[in-house]
Amino acid sequence: MPSSQASSYEEVPYESEPFPYTHPDSLATVAALYGMTPPPVERCRVLELGCASGRNLIPMAVALPEGRFVGIDLSQRQIADGRALVAELNLANIELEPLSILDFRDPGRFDYIICHGVYSWVPAAVQDRILAICAENLAPNGVAYVSYNTYPGWHVRG
Repeated sequence: MPSSQASSYEEVPYESEPFPYTHPDSLATVAALYGMTPPPVERCRVLELGCASGRNLIPMAVALPEGRFVGIDLSQRQIADGRALVAELNLANIELEPLSILDFRDPGRFDYIICHGVYSWVPAAVQDRILAICAENLAPNGVAYVSYNTYPGWHVRG
C-alpha cells in the first residue's frame, strides 16, 4: 500500500467489528455442506489478514480458548488498540501483529484464513500475496474466506 494510503489509514482507522460469517463455526458448517471435512473448530488455528483492531478475531479467541489466533494489519494504531483489549481480557491464545500482508511469512499452517474487506481495496501485488498466503499456509482441509466487492450492490460505492 502506498505510504499516503497507509498514513490515511492511521488517521482514520477502518471500523473493526465481528463478522459472524467468518467465525470458524460458520466456515466449517458451509464447508461441510459442500462435502468438505473441515478441521475441528475447538482447537483451530486461525489467521486474519487485515484484522484492523482485532474486533472480529478477539471474540473468536474468547469463544474458543483452545484455539490459536493470529491477526495482522498494516496499521500500528489499530494493532495497539487491539492489543490493549487482548491484555484487558487476559487472552493468551491470540497475537496481533503490525505487519503488511506483503511481509507476512509464517511457515505454519492455519485451519482457517480470513481476509474480509481488504481484497477489493488493495493493489494487485497485495491481492496476489493474499492468494499466495492462502495457498502456502492453509492446512489440509482448511478453509479460506476472502471477501470482495462485486456489482451491482457495490456499484454505488464506486
